[in-house]
Amino acid sequence: SKNNIIFSIYIYICYYHDQLQVSIFSFSLFTVMVQEFKKNHTNSHLFKIDNFSLLTKYEIDCIESSVFDLCGRKWKILVNYDEDEEHVSIFFENQDPLDVELEYQVYVVSQLKAVWYPKANVKWDFSASSKPIAKGITNLMSLDDLKSKGFLIEDCCMFGASLPDQKTERPGTAECFSLIEKPLNNKVTWMMTKFSSFDAEKAHQSNEFIVGNRKWRIEVHPRGHEEAKGESCSVYLVGEGYINNAPKTKTFAKSKLRALDQVNRNHLEATDSYWVDEEYDDTNGFMEFMPLSKLCEPYLVKDKFYVGVEFEVISVAKYV
Repeated sequence: SKNNIIFSIYIYICYYHDQLQVSIFSFSLFTVMVQEFKKNHTNSHLFKIDNFSLLTKYEIDCIESSVFDLCGRKWKILVNYDEDEEHVSIFFENQDPLDVELEYQVYVVSQLKAVWYPKANVKWDFSASSKPIAKGITNLMSLDDLKSKGFLIEDCCMFGASLPDQKTERPGTAECFSLIEKPLNNKVTWMMTKFSSFDAEKAHQSNEFIVGNRKWRIEVHPRGHEEAKGESCSVYLVGEGYINNAPKTKTFAKSKLRALDQVNRNHLEATDSYWVDEEYDDTNGFMEFMPLSKLCEPYLVKDKFYVGVEFEVISVAKYV
């Protein structure tokens, strides 16, 4: 009846209003918690991971923070997730050559009370090395314990690192890593008009476009790249700079590169997952994307060639 329909709509609206209130409350609580932590722990860095369950879906076993500064030195936090054992490990990695003994802490932060685990300090003798050295805790905590003890709530988990014996007046820092499925503008197509006029022996790039918080381009080698030269058309996804002052960190992407079939809509597609370096990275894609024998109708019509990319998921990072 009409009254039942109106009542159902009312319940629907009330339910989602409550869900929205809970989300806003959780977000506000997290913001306050992070700000207090940064204020009270000046020599610390927090690394929040959202959508934690998607790590399993996309077979991601290691997440790196951006490079951050603690007490005048450069560091990274590395979080490893063992899907088979369902354990999380955490490591602290120097980014500058060091030759000094320091006390450090790595931990996971409770979202129910102002504690973290473990509380112990660890002494680390940094030997002089030109390569980064990672030290930390293997099998820090199981996935079940993270959930049951209040460390993993609403698919969010927070990790951190500190130098407790170092003094600084600068506030602590924090960042958030998140996987976003089907991000905004996740489909981009480049129409290469007058395709025959492109130098077949050189690489050609599309205009810049933005997906996530990073700039991208599609790169096409009409007659192939390196070992595929003269055999296949090579296509790559190029990662460039960042927008909105986002942390410079590796970007995870699962994307599909495609050449459009302009007649039958039977597009030629290839999918892959990769970590795109924080600096300019043009190595991700397919050297043997399309045999040169196929570089004709229905993919090349009236001297027009359409090549595109579709992002299934992408990681984004931001300071919080």
